[in-house]
Amino acid sequence: MTAQAGTPGVGYLILPSASVGAACSSVGGLDRFLGPDERIAGRRFRTVEDSRDYAASHVLLRLLAAHRLGLDALAAPGLNITRYCPGCGSSGHGRTVLPGMSLSLSRSHGLVMAVAGPAAASVGADVERVPSALFEGFDEYVLSPAAASVIAKTGVRERMRQWVAKEAVLKAAGVGLSVPPSAVSLVSDGNGAEALRADCPEQPLVHGFDVYPVPAISTHVAAVSAIACGPPAPRDANKVLPQARRGSLRAPSKGLNLSGA
Repeated sequence: MTAQAGTPGVGYLILPSASVGAACSSVGGLDRFLGPDERIAGRRFRTVEDSRDYAASHVLLRLLAAHRLGLDALAAPGLNITRYCPGCGSSGHGRTVLPGMSLSLSRSHGLVMAVAGPAAASVGADVERVPSALFEGFDEYVLSPAAASVIAKTGVRERMRQWVAKEAVLKAAGVGLSVPPSAVSLVSDGNGAEALRADCPEQPLVHGFDVYPVPAISTHVAAVSAIACGPPAPRDANKVLPQARRGSLRAPSKGLNLSGA
């Protein structure tokens, strides 16, 4: 099949791992949609749950990329998804890419997330479960000095929002946690109350990325980062997942709990 133009802009999906697995179960299961290296990597996890989350996140990423290209879901395993580090040029780490497209994925305790956008967008995604308490030293590691006096006084959920926003930015930049999150300040971009911009002049690869909080289920927080593309848009899971057993899955909206979907 010849790839056709799909949906423009930056789009994302957040779904329970179990929902992705259920949608794929009648057409070969999650393994049917993974590349050989991904299948091997998925078997290295110690728990069934971690292995399932890994597989579901990579499957969702491939399915979203196929949808963006206008391809059938069954073409997803054949997509040439690779990695690229803008800092050193390595293909062993860095941004997740497909020719003409930027991609990112994340997973956390039964929930998986995928983002796709044009190559110039350099997208990054992060989803995390909100813990009952934060690890010792969290504020010093995550918060910038300017934000610490204000945000450190807030609750766990609000501080986790800083974490996912900064992790999304660092993944979008392709540097990961080689740059400490506390080195990045998040400031209003002037275009919306929730839109933020990474202020980090000493790190040119990071400076200037936009980041947006996006809805997740009630137990998690999530964010999407990109360059000058405007707010990311949720995609319709019914159009992205395989046709068999799609059910009535939808992307999460505020207050919607998909844990039993």
